[in-house]
Amino acid sequence: MTNERSSIVPKKVRDSNMELLRLVAMLLVLVVHANFRALPVPGYTHVHANPSSAFLMFLTEAFSIYGVDLFVMLSGWYGIRFKATRLAELLFQVLFFGLFAIGICAIFAPQELSHDVFSRLLMLGQNDYWFVKTYIALYLLSPVLNAFVEQATRRQLATVLIGFFAFQFIYGWAFESTRWLVAGYSLPSFISLYLLARFMRLHPMRWWQLNRWADLGIYLVVVAVLTVAMFVIKQHAGRGGALYFYICPLVILGSMHLLLFFSKLSLRSRVVNWLAISAFGAYLTQSSSFIGSRFYDQIILGWFNHEPRLRFIILTGLLIVSVFLGSILIDKVRLVLWKFVQRIVHNVLTTNRN
Repeated sequence: MTNERSSIVPKKVRDSNMELLRLVAMLLVLVVHANFRALPVPGYTHVHANPSSAFLMFLTEAFSIYGVDLFVMLSGWYGIRFKATRLAELLFQVLFFGLFAIGICAIFAPQELSHDVFSRLLMLGQNDYWFVKTYIALYLLSPVLNAFVEQATRRQLATVLIGFFAFQFIYGWAFESTRWLVAGYSLPSFISLYLLARFMRLHPMRWWQLNRWADLGIYLVVVAVLTVAMFVIKQHAGRGGALYFYICPLVILGSMHLLLFFSKLSLRSRVVNWLAISAFGAYLTQSSSFIGSRFYDQIILGWFNHEPRLRFIILTGLLIVSVFLGSILIDKVRLVLWKFVQRIVHNVLTTNRN
């Protein structure tokens, strides 16, 4: 027997308030894809023929466009800690949902498997899981970004952020003259959001320390401004699409304050944490090049064209919730398989060393 006190390392507990934000962000992604990805953006004719319908669609987009920015900023809030096993797990998750989608197509829509199956499974197409590929690049660069954040002073980091966002505002958003920013579907935009969230977390400022209801209020004001501005622009046959870019200053502002609102909540919930671990599965399901268009976009478009407005809203809401919860449950199977794969790899490596 020894008198030494045993040291027990406490298991890291996820912040349920931020895990709730992860769930909300994923729901916002599903909503935004059910709106201007599945449905045509209202133009001049639609706005004047059915203004209430157009206004509701603009409001929906303005309410939900923040999901992608929030996912990236959540990574920046905590900081990515690069691990090869974590990257391998992400790739395994993508492969798992890809094979699941192929299985669905084989049963219900075999014509979808008539071309480029292997290429689409490996995300080799231009539009195959753009977010995943961009996030992988961010993940690979995270050690460099973290090293910069750790070494830079508050002023240096602020200068870099101000300089880049000014550049992005002028050349990527206001004039759209820089193709490699492409409305926020780009690695430079992800890097800027990541660094912005790191700055917000590490360097307290009066702006970050508002009452949480003030943060929520700012988000709602942004929603209102985007909605009214888009409606007015379309009334006069303008384009206005840049208002809903991920790099739009108002979208970034709304994302910041939605993040701050949730960061100031006090919540501990095993259910929220359990759901949030698998939330990304919902994106992998409804953005799959195999089933996303046929079983999400086309269904919603059909309801939009043939159902009364209230019934369309109810049916679309039920579909979003079904895809969201169903994907989470499917991902739980993936988690079990991943543990099994890890165990096999570990045993093989251990045997080889011996």
